Amino acid sequence: MDMLAAMRVFQRVAMTLSFTEAAERLGLAPSSVSRQIDLLEDQLGVKLLTRTTRKLSLTEPGELYKSRVDALLAEFDAVHDSVATFASEPRGRLRVSVPRVFGKRVLSPLLPAFLKAHPKMSVELSLTDDYADLVETDIDLAIRIGTLGDSTLISRPLGRYRRVLCCHPSYLRTRAQPTEPADLAAHNCLRYRQSGERVVWAFSHRDRDVAIEIAPHGDLSANDVEVLLGAAQAGGGIALLPHWLVGDAIDRGELVQLLPDYPLAGGRQAAGIHFVYAINRRQSRKVRAFMAYVLDQAGHLFA
Repeated sequence: MDMLAAMRVFQRVAMTLSFTEAAERLGLAPSSVSRQIDLLEDQLGVKLLTRTTRKLSLTEPGELYKSRVDALLAEFDAVHDSVATFASEPRGRLRVSVPRVFGKRVLSPLLPAFLKAHPKMSVELSLTDDYADLVETDIDLAIRIGTLGDSTLISRPLGRYRRVLCCHPSYLRTRAQPTEPADLAAHNCLRYRQSGERVVWAFSHRDRDVAIEIAPHGDLSANDVEVLLGAAQAGGGIALLPHWLVGDAIDRGELVQLLPDYPLAGGRQAAGIHFVYAINRRQSRKVRAFMAYVLDQAGHLFA
């Protein structure tokens, strides 16, 4: 039995608590994953997982084994990457965690050309709005939007997070275009809203040091910016959306930017977008190659 391969299989199962999901991520059949775990448990002489018809869970030895395997595989990958820096080109699998919509709209169109330029690399993209633990998992690199908290992770800026007000030109055919934030009271505002959250749009003025807050109203709120974008493109109202998502559509005239003299003030929109990675990935040629490519191809979206 290949112990290293078996440990990687166990790590995936322990992370997902699902043979099926672990198999999908590893590109294996679920039966093969289950067999690897059986062989590993036979080799160790202990049960690592408790199996029921509804779920998997780690046993006490499984919890201990996972913590040691995570540390061991992270160290193994770090040693491998540090030696691989002497190679003439980046190689190996790069695991990237990225916010879901950002990954779909910004990163996924870049991947075919990136992989063509680096034929000895592969990319495993994890689309999630949750922050992955880069120290305890095998994620090489993450992209995070917003203010970074204190941590031992290394960060590198990708750019600014900006939001803009916009709507489809058809929405304005029967309505007066707003010229100041107070005018939004007469418009249907499509609002991004998490459960129970009070929605406030805060504006500043280019020539005045004053903040203007409004509570937008409308017939649609959602916790997904793609839903709001679709509604705006259909002429359903005015939406406040990330510039990286709508900038190209505004440039093409498919959407109209509103209130350009009143940029959004403070909060999340004033924060940045960062690459973050654990300290043991700092010498990875594949991480550096990916960051450089994204900056070169998409950096203009976040200027």
